[in-house]
Amino acid sequence: MNFENSHAVLSPERAAGHAVRPHEDVVDFVPDAVLIVDDNGTVVRANLAAAALLGHERHTVEGRGVLDFLPSFDWNLTRPPAAPEDPGNPHTARVRTTARAAGGRSFAAEISTVRLDRHTFHEGIPYGSSLAISLRDVTPDEDDRAALSRSLLQAETVLRTAGEALIGTDAEGRIDLVNPVAARLLGGKASEFGGRELRSLLVFLGYDGEPLDAEDAPLTRALRTGLPSRLPAQELRTGDSTRLTADVSVRPVTEEGRVVGAVVALTDLRPYERLADEYVAAQTRCLRNHKAELERQQRRTDRAVGHTRELTEFLSGPLMGALHHLYAELSRLADDSSRPLWPEATAGLEALAADVRMTMALVDSRSQPYRHDSTPVGPQRRTVLIDEVVQAGVRAAATFAGPGRVRFSVHAPRLLVHVDPDDMTNAVGRLIADVIHTEDDAADLGPHHVFVAALHQRSLLRIEVRGPYNGGAREHVDIVQGIATAHGGTLRTHRAPGVSGSTYVLELPSAVEDEGTADADADADVGETSAAALRPTGRHRSLTA
Repeated sequence: MNFENSHAVLSPERAAGHAVRPHEDVVDFVPDAVLIVDDNGTVVRANLAAAALLGHERHTVEGRGVLDFLPSFDWNLTRPPAAPEDPGNPHTARVRTTARAAGGRSFAAEISTVRLDRHTFHEGIPYGSSLAISLRDVTPDEDDRAALSRSLLQAETVLRTAGEALIGTDAEGRIDLVNPVAARLLGGKASEFGGRELRSLLVFLGYDGEPLDAEDAPLTRALRTGLPSRLPAQELRTGDSTRLTADVSVRPVTEEGRVVGAVVALTDLRPYERLADEYVAAQTRCLRNHKAELERQQRRTDRAVGHTRELTEFLSGPLMGALHHLYAELSRLADDSSRPLWPEATAGLEALAADVRMTMALVDSRSQPYRHDSTPVGPQRRTVLIDEVVQAGVRAAATFAGPGRVRFSVHAPRLLVHVDPDDMTNAVGRLIADVIHTEDDAADLGPHHVFVAALHQRSLLRIEVRGPYNGGAREHVDIVQGIATAHGGTLRTHRAPGVSGSTYVLELPSAVEDEGTADADADADVGETSAAALRPTGRHRSLTA
């Protein structure tokens, strides 16, 4: 409401000639609510806007105290001043307060007052009034102000907690917004950069390490063209000559189609570069340690290979020569008819010669590495009869086990199998020698019964060898295990509880070619023959233990 001319005076003659009817009061045409108050603080006139704002009829508003509607109003303003005021400045500043409407509802209001000359007649205002109060509901403004405050607080929180450096500029490229991350990157406090040109604090470098021209800088292009840009791994130099690499994004800010500023976002890549350097350094140290460990292991391997070579040369050289000489002398003494000995002595010499021959076979087998351990070509398979392979294994057992009296039960059908016959003969012979091996000096020296069987079950060739002792000599079992692995099969051991002896089961897959083409199964007892006489003597136990 404009009260600029509210102090205009009408003469009594003009007042009498210009009587204004109540419904033609000029205050009713004012959009703001207006209350006219006398010296006692009583509302003597209220316009229609005031009645609508306060939720009362006009006649219920008039005649009530102003404090009923404005509880915090300074009632002393209704009293006439002690000293005359300047008639040219009757207005007071606008004040935010709380107003009370019908039903006890309170709302935020903004009021301004104009002091009236109570001895002067004002048009449309009762004579004797001292104060006019303009009242406006500012609840929407307060809601907008609260929403704006919340938005500003949220924006400030986002800027403070953002991991990127955010810098806002005006249309001239001067800084007007800096978050803490950007302030640390620029090397100062946020309050120190307001109004300064970003181009002088952050210099974009080219591929050659030289600063780019001002017109080619991403910020200048964004302010000039209004197009955003993104530069990954951009080299930068700050005002204190610190060089860094960062991902840079520049986005212009437009208003009504006009560029009014820009926002520059920078992601410092130095922490990631440090992590990459630390990872590379750790991998380098790990590689260096592995290399040193490999060199140590290689030196140990070379020493072990040297020792193995020396041992092999000793076994196949001096030791084999001495054993051969001992075997020749024992055989000569046992066969010398010019020096007759009693029968027991002759038998003892023959047994000693057989043990020496067995020892020579063991030394030879250990000094010559098994070919599947060093040659990746695998077994040399041929189609043979399994019963012939088993019989050859029985005959070969004497070479590994030494002389003695052993009875065999052999069950081997005439099946054509596709195997390496040398490997199978070696395996059967070693398994027989192992099941009659014992370390017990009080064990019975013979004769022993060994059961050997070859079966065909579910496309598997199954060879079983059962003897009186548990065996387990490494010079036999390890080689047989290597043969089984080379053929793609398995070697298993079965021991029945409460029963002495063990059973070896050798299974080879897909080895059977023909299910039987010849004579009936042989179930023979091979008698007391010197070729298959196997007796575990004490000397045998000491050599193979």
